Amino acid sequence: MELLFTYRGIFMRNYGVKSRFAQEFVGFSGSNKAFRNLFGDRDSNGEPYHRLYTAEQIRQARLKLLSASPEIPHSLSIPPIINCRMSKGGTGKTTIAANISSALALFGHRVLMIDGDPQASLTSMFGINWVTEEIVHIGELMRRQYRREHVNLQSAMRQIYAGGMLDLIASDITLADADSWLMGATNREAAFKRLLDSQMEILTNYDVIVIDSAPGTTLLTNTLMFASKTILAVVWLDGQSLKAMEVLASNITELNRAFAGQGFELNVHIVANGYHPSYGPPKDALSTLMTKYPNELDDNIIPHSAGFMRQMDLFQEQKSGPLIEREPSSVGARAIIDLTKSLIKHYGIKLNGIPAIPITVKAL
Repeated sequence: MELLFTYRGIFMRNYGVKSRFAQEFVGFSGSNKAFRNLFGDRDSNGEPYHRLYTAEQIRQARLKLLSASPEIPHSLSIPPIINCRMSKGGTGKTTIAANISSALALFGHRVLMIDGDPQASLTSMFGINWVTEEIVHIGELMRRQYRREHVNLQSAMRQIYAGGMLDLIASDITLADADSWLMGATNREAAFKRLLDSQMEILTNYDVIVIDSAPGTTLLTNTLMFASKTILAVVWLDGQSLKAMEVLASNITELNRAFAGQGFELNVHIVANGYHPSYGPPKDALSTLMTKYPNELDDNIIPHSAGFMRQMDLFQEQKSGPLIEREPSSVGARAIIDLTKSLIKHYGIKLNGIPAIPITVKAL
């Protein structure tokens, strides 16, 4: 992975995957040569040639195999929202949000990430130094919309992958101030949904929105939840996280009761994180989750992997990145890819408006 630096120190990640990964993301089962022919590049001898495949190129290849036009009009509706939540920190919520976002882009989906946590861990994960850079976060965008001020959503976005494949609305510590103005706001729970509705024309360019919400229950986390349909709860396999899951479930129940008259119904989908087959507590915690939430627990379990701890570079922040970028052949990255396939199906994520659950497509 290379980093392309632009003005004011802001950079874009020039990231691509090798052929064997690209073929899985595209869903292609033909020969390597037939796969390269999808892209049109040629070496000096006129043979099809390609070294790395970007998310944008994978998207184009998938659309080509689906015989779909890349310019088909979108329906005017907000794309599915994957809101990663937990009622305590340290469960790997940001790790899951960052990695599934990158994986979704590599499956050809245009992804908008929103860092909804004042700790700005998702922002840092993608190498953005929120201490030194000028950030317009989601709290400020909601405040401007609530006060009927001009909202320039695109100016707040950071382009992570080229072609709009992975964009980020970053965060910084001042996002914690959002609760102060939300406290006096009318119908404050709907503040985020109103912002989304007002930016429909821009947001329909994306196939999915991924939110990394703050731990705990605040006015900010509630308004982010109110715009969602299914919370993605990330549960670390220990006793404290199981208790936190009960708190989150209670929070969801309260919201459902409070807004039942408005047709509001919030669901939960659970990802078990940090499984280690040699340790008893993760086994016990997983068994408890399977017993208490049999219909909500995803079949894919994320393993305890040292690779996840290497995502943040201690010395050069701009070199930080999700595991799927840094160690795509690792066990952890494999689990993320499988989880992402499951989430595409569960959340009904489309490819440019087309239902496109990852499958293997034979060569044309």
